[in-house]
Amino acid sequence: MIVEILAKALRNLFLPGILKLFLLCLLAYVIGWGALAWGLSGLVGLYIGTASTQGFMMHLVASMGGVVVAWFLFPLLYPILISFFDDQIANIIEREDYPHLKPPEPPFWPTVMHDITFSIKAIVLNILCLALWLIPPVYIVVYYGMNGYLLGMQFFRMIAGRRVSVAEANVLKKKAHYSILMIGVSISFFSTVPFLNLAAPLIGIAAMVHLFQSLHDQPQQDIFPPGVS
Repeated sequence: MIVEILAKALRNLFLPGILKLFLLCLLAYVIGWGALAWGLSGLVGLYIGTASTQGFMMHLVASMGGVVVAWFLFPLLYPILISFFDDQIANIIEREDYPHLKPPEPPFWPTVMHDITFSIKAIVLNILCLALWLIPPVYIVVYYGMNGYLLGMQFFRMIAGRRVSVAEANVLKKKAHYSILMIGVSISFFSTVPFLNLAAPLIGIAAMVHLFQSLHDQPQQDIFPPGVS
């Protein structure tokens, strides 16, 4: 099921209208990642004491350190980046793959402020895990596992919030927690692969659209207990 959903998501990258949104996301990605890398390079420079008298190599070390840290932390800003385009992306995919659906109606309960709060929390957790860099195999498992869970839940929230209440979304989330985790891990992995990372947010939105529809298309009595609507 996960492989099928990801395959559909990859095909959706070529839908008419997606290219424009991809270019907008790419512009936001480059600006955001550049700003984060520049800021982190400055912080690393302060930490190792890169005064101008210490030479080019120290500044190079600080810059490379900032770039490396930004590479792993920037995917956690995806919810903020994609929140400006998620509804448009989901609409294009739904029109193509689920033409029977009516246009989404409120509640649109995800908010940019929630996305900002999520990203701050996720970045703090990842900073706390940086000590595990000393044990690479453990760090890799923790990094992809933790961020897969965080990104999976957040992307699912973004899509579910277009069509169902918080209570219904929580029921669907419990029912599909494994699938959400696996898709989240995939998003987290894609985000660290050069070039593929540029499309990772779009793949995440598309994959969650397909997962949500696969769940929501099931008979309601099989999903929602009495009183949840």
